[in-house]
Amino acid sequence: MLGWPLLLLNLTGNNLGAINFMKTGVEQFSISFVNPATGVPLNHVGDTLIDSEDRSEIARIVDQIPRFVEPGDNYAESFGWQWKHWRDNQSESRGASVKQRELILERTHFAEYDLAGKTVLECGMGGGDDTEVLLTLPFSEIHSFDLSTAVERAQHHLHDERLKLSQASIYAIPYPDRVFDFVFCHRVLQHTPDPEKSLRCICKKVKSCGILFIHSYKRSPEHMAEWRYKYRWFTTRVPKEWIYYYVQCFGWLLHHFVDFFYQLGGPYLSFAYRYFPFYRVNRTGVYAMDKKEAIELEKMITFDALTPRYDSPMTTSQLKSILTDEGFVIEHIEDRFPSPVYATARKNLVD
Repeated sequence: MLGWPLLLLNLTGNNLGAINFMKTGVEQFSISFVNPATGVPLNHVGDTLIDSEDRSEIARIVDQIPRFVEPGDNYAESFGWQWKHWRDNQSESRGASVKQRELILERTHFAEYDLAGKTVLECGMGGGDDTEVLLTLPFSEIHSFDLSTAVERAQHHLHDERLKLSQASIYAIPYPDRVFDFVFCHRVLQHTPDPEKSLRCICKKVKSCGILFIHSYKRSPEHMAEWRYKYRWFTTRVPKEWIYYYVQCFGWLLHHFVDFFYQLGGPYLSFAYRYFPFYRVNRTGVYAMDKKEAIELEKMITFDALTPRYDSPMTTSQLKSILTDEGFVIEHIEDRFPSPVYATARKNLVD
């Protein structure tokens, strides 16, 4: 509960620090943007960030957000659309019952580490619900980016002078290598074109002895039997609006069908898991909530499952192998069914 006063303070503050940086070019963060292709520092000139050596334009600043990607060059835009239609149902500060902070701390084990005064890079922030949790922790700087326009939803709700937002690709992260104390990537890898390459790009940003939290959907016979992988061949080829109307029009009925199957258990539960195209929230633990709120969350998660262009889970052995190869020692890992696979790892001092 100690995080709540800080959260309320952060969320009722203002964003003048970030705005002043954009207007004056006076950097107030210890870690600055660089040209993601060369590592050369950037200068702020007007509404652009330019390479300090060859003077080429690297990013435009639109609505106070540096944009390192071109409009339309965005395989993750279904998430930008999603977070603008489901704005509040994973935000504790805006009334959601989901215990997002508890979930993040349980998965990352961040409470076991000294966070005070440390920097953190969030790779794939989406609409900022996890960012909101990071802002309750005593990091000195939170640098968060996403490929999609969901960063605009985050900017609207999150006002904290420690937060620096950008729109950027995970394959061209606009920060120097080996500079962050913590790097956090939650529910992102599987939605990139090449999850292994994505993970290696993320690993490069962690400093020696720094901490990485990484999460991925898990590839196993049991996980890949889930209904989403039977229908995505169709749902990713139709307008996302169709899927939105599907969950909105039939969500209440679908919830009761799938809940009935799960209560019956046995082969009925197996059938629902394998074939019934609607997600079920287990209304206990971090998802303890009333039926109405649960149904709305189920609609969003179902949309999330059926619309992304990419959904490529990793095996536990793949994730472990990459982390070891990139010079990390795994300190915590979870991969028991039906959990996804996620790990907290420390970068070796010498790599």
